[in-house]
Amino acid sequence: MILWDRVRNHCTWNGGAKQISVDAVIPLFAVPVLAVIAAQNLLCTVLIFVITPLLIYYLHNNFLRFLLRTKFFFMWTITSVLMMMLVFECSVVPLLEILPEENLVFIVCVVGAMCCGYKTRILADQIIQEGNHVQGLELGEGSGELCPNCRRRAPPKAFHCRVCQTCILGREYHCKWLDCCIGSSNLRWYLACLLFSAIAFIYGSNLTMTTVCHPFILIGTVLLPDDCSDVYHEIDIAVCFVSAVYSLLVGLVITCYFIYHLWLIYQGMTSNERRNLGRESHCDDGMLKSVSRLFCCKT
Repeated sequence: MILWDRVRNHCTWNGGAKQISVDAVIPLFAVPVLAVIAAQNLLCTVLIFVITPLLIYYLHNNFLRFLLRTKFFFMWTITSVLMMMLVFECSVVPLLEILPEENLVFIVCVVGAMCCGYKTRILADQIIQEGNHVQGLELGEGSGELCPNCRRRAPPKAFHCRVCQTCILGREYHCKWLDCCIGSSNLRWYLACLLFSAIAFIYGSNLTMTTVCHPFILIGTVLLPDDCSDVYHEIDIAVCFVSAVYSLLVGLVITCYFIYHLWLIYQGMTSNERRNLGRESHCDDGMLKSVSRLFCCKT
């Protein structure tokens, strides 16, 4: 609690010092340090990619879950994106193996993902502000069913989010990595963010691996990495390789979530409704539920 109170950012803005929570600061140092450690050799790479998810899972279950709206995962997202962008532009592109057109496509996808993510958060904040405005109504006023949590009447297919402390229409879940609730108002922007992010992570990973590793031609001009045994001879090349592996894993996870949401749209339901159906049929597995909460949402 002393650290929590002392970590501050002194600035000249109105209001004096701005408090920075410890959970938001940890990713700023953890992500680069873990990347450097993983770049030492193959064994370190494997250990870091195995231990890091377990460490985050431990922090979440023992500390972060007590914080109603932690910035840990959001700052992890920002730090990861910035680190991979810096590694790509400052270490991979100067190797002169990537065409300007390829770099342009990568940058467009990254900027598109960032813009869509920003729009997703803006729309989510507007919903919260509207919900706070509704809190000024008398108890039970409005149309729809009475929400047992905020004690206000919510429209059909609206579900209460305990993090945002308001009812969200067409609520999917509260996304940890963007630190906002996903609902009908911002679902399209969220899906666009997932699509651009998946393309950027996977495409950037392929460009990096085919640059630092020995590539082979798959079809036409499509290259894939072949031999990456000598990437650990230089630390900067090893960092590029680790960043590419990290980017590939993140891209595959995002792709799975994008396909999952397309399947939900085809089924005509939200992930929140799907989760409730699983509870009713007693098909929810405890461990699977915990992992799902960690990597995506808070119920």
